[in-house]
Amino acid sequence: MSALHRESFPAHFREPDSILSGYSRRLDRITPSAVREPRRDWRVAFLSGYRLRVVVTMIVMIVALYLLQDLLWPNTARPGTVWEHIWAAGAVVWLGAVIPGILGLCGLLSFRQPEDLDEVPPIDKLVVFRIVTRGTNVEAVSDTIRRCVTEMERSPLFPYLVEVVIEHAVGAEFPQGENIRYLVIDPEYTTPKGSLYKARALQYALEHSDVPDDAWLVHLDEETQPTSSGIKGIAKMIREEEASGRLRVGQGAILYHRDWERHPVLTLADNVRTGDDFARFHFQHRIGRTLFGLHGSYIVVRNDVEKRVGFDFGPDGSITEDAFWALVLMEQGGRARWVEGYLEEQSTRSFSDFVKQRRRWYQGLMKVSLHAPVKLRWRLSIATNTILWTFAPFAMLYTIFHAFFGFEVEPWIRFLANFSFASFTTLYVVGLRANLDEHGITNPVTRMGWTAIQIVGMPVFSAMEAAGVLLAIVKPVAGFHVVQK
Repeated sequence: MSALHRESFPAHFREPDSILSGYSRRLDRITPSAVREPRRDWRVAFLSGYRLRVVVTMIVMIVALYLLQDLLWPNTARPGTVWEHIWAAGAVVWLGAVIPGILGLCGLLSFRQPEDLDEVPPIDKLVVFRIVTRGTNVEAVSDTIRRCVTEMERSPLFPYLVEVVIEHAVGAEFPQGENIRYLVIDPEYTTPKGSLYKARALQYALEHSDVPDDAWLVHLDEETQPTSSGIKGIAKMIREEEASGRLRVGQGAILYHRDWERHPVLTLADNVRTGDDFARFHFQHRIGRTLFGLHGSYIVVRNDVEKRVGFDFGPDGSITEDAFWALVLMEQGGRARWVEGYLEEQSTRSFSDFVKQRRRWYQGLMKVSLHAPVKLRWRLSIATNTILWTFAPFAMLYTIFHAFFGFEVEPWIRFLANFSFASFTTLYVVGLRANLDEHGITNPVTRMGWTAIQIVGMPVFSAMEAAGVLLAIVKPVAGFHVVQK
């Protein structure tokens, strides 16, 4: 272990039985078989039949949409008056989803079966799970800390710390341990540019944490929990990046099945996020550029790379600080990559939080598009996707009214609209399958039932997503809404 690792920590981290020295003695005893886990069904599914299922799902959904439209839209008359022509031309709002739909499908079809993670060897690089929290949700933060410790005991592939960056002093209600430490933010602390919320906390951590520059950070939200496969994927990525010297930032897939029994509808609504991880986000990481942004959790980055950019972007960069940071890193020459394995989060617990969460994302990405301190070519992709996202509520409203006041739709518009909706439905179905597998729901009848509910509920889930955008347009907020989990 390097002197940098030993000397960069307080004395109680450098004792003979401390994290780093203890890990060094255990390293030789760890073999790949010692951290082996059962192969998950969804990994096998992505190996052979995955692409076929994507294509079949797309075709079935497109055919079903045509049949359903013929049933619900009996009015096939051509528009006559000027106003009828104007109303009929409104169908172009459906085309706002075409580009994201195509990119999503390309991502799904390019997704490759992860390599076998059972044979990942240990590494000697320090890994720090950094959790940023206000400290009000003690239960969620404590569960995440304990899960980090538990999973590292299962898969001890690297020396680690759990670093909790918190707004107030820590009491006995929070877990303690030699691998756990708390970095309390000075209440008087301000950044030069006046950054707020999580961006302020992350900047404070960069300036005041004594984590070594060559350590790797894994950013977690307060409810984001690692899994055995995620730890193995992180170890594999770090080994490859250190060997190549590229030091790319990594991100992987996140699942949302943890509260399935208590919040089934909201879990189903969030399956699109897992599907989008396998689609657009996997696609952008394969080409190495964050075209669509970056999640705020499951970011794997070396400490000196993160420090090179920092998080002091001012108030405009404090809503989606992750996307701001990623674009600046890309412009400076940094690149991204995919991390195999997954982490777990939980869905929102209320419809209100779901909608407000989407409002925050939309407002934050719009600020990225307008104010990120990079050249236009780095902002253009996010700006285009955010503008197209703006059409979502209007497309939803037009679809409803079209059932009563519609006219014949141009065949090419109808096809592209159906293709787009089928593509997004496929994202939900792919995300559903991964979450069903990891939740242990294996009964074929039960799985078919959940799949049917997922597809039938698509209008509801689409309306929920659109409501967040509409709320951002008609009632924007300046603050950072914290979802209750």
